Amino acid sequence: MDQKIIESWNKNSAEWVRVVDNDQIESRRFTNTAIENEVKKLSGGKIIDIGCGEGWLTRSMTAIGKNATGIDAIEQLLLSARTKGPETYHQMRYEDLIQGKPIPGGPYDAAVFNFCLYQKDGLDRLLMATKNQLSSEGEILIQTLHPFFLFDNGLAYKSQTISNSWKGLPGNFIDGHEWYARTFEDWVDTITESGLKISGCREIVNSEKRPVSLILKIN
Repeated sequence: MDQKIIESWNKNSAEWVRVVDNDQIESRRFTNTAIENEVKKLSGGKIIDIGCGEGWLTRSMTAIGKNATGIDAIEQLLLSARTKGPETYHQMRYEDLIQGKPIPGGPYDAAVFNFCLYQKDGLDRLLMATKNQLSSEGEILIQTLHPFFLFDNGLAYKSQTISNSWKGLPGNFIDGHEWYARTFEDWVDTITESGLKISGCREIVNSEKRPVSLILKIN
């Protein structure tokens, strides 16, 4: 993960926890339920929540009967997560996974990336490295902003770098980091380059029937 992303999250971790704890992000009414429903459908019970942040999804997976563990690069977020439930959390960066560092407690039956894939380069290697830490039939779930985001923000429909990850969110965030927005075609190509394949796809809409997120299942 880019050092600028790490620095931005370190600066904004406390504000992020406050915003999430107070349910201030409207779209999460739809995206949270959507990823929870997809997790329920997973056949395996042992799941790693990668980029778990303050741990809300890790705790939710425990509540629905899964054996969940979380990892994240930001220790301040993990400190918050550890105060809110019995789940186990470890500090790890994406680079650790790509380099083959084993996730404690593995292998896992499934991995979930929920709104935490920002990078342009190396995503194919990250996905394959994650797959290597799963059981033979292990699946990966990815939830990301829907590519409709580009139209919604008056941008050309092409994969591109967005300058500020915090723009448009409630809260007093500072020094936002860049992130890479992908088109559908780019997602398909990147997953294919990783040697994996898409086995499921869901488009999540809000109450106005506008797309807010995309969930991909790959194996």
